[in-house]
Amino acid sequence: MAEISTSGLEELIGDLGKLAELPDDVIGEMLEAEAEVVAQAQSAEARSMLSGDKSKGITAGAVTFDKKPKTTKDGKAVYVYPKGTRTDGNRRPINEVAFVNEYGKEGQPARQFIRTANEKSADAATDAAAKVYDRFLQSKNL
Repeated sequence: MAEISTSGLEELIGDLGKLAELPDDVIGEMLEAEAEVVAQAQSAEARSMLSGDKSKGITAGAVTFDKKPKTTKDGKAVYVYPKGTRTDGNRRPINEVAFVNEYGKEGQPARQFIRTANEKSADAATDAAAKVYDRFLQSKNL
């Protein structure tokens, strides 16, 4: 009859249990790392796609994100968006201008700088979050 013995299995199971309970501060750091990458990409894409004679770069300069994650039905989230009000005589909120640029309107085709930037930066954002997660794992000697 065969016999199997293990050493350290209980410790490994305990460590894996700790990983399943990822601390909120680590989740926040991961989301912030992703948001920084995406915000930079959206700002750069806005500068590229929304350039022209009438462009003042206001939308591109207004892309930001909230540092504190929001709780959603699916977990935690950080939103990247243009924030503020234009100060060039056109008092429309910058996010409204960005919406019109993103989706277009009658007589103005869509210039999807947000979608394009999000797609282009997806891998880099994931890598940034993975680095934070890796530091967390290393701190647990895993």
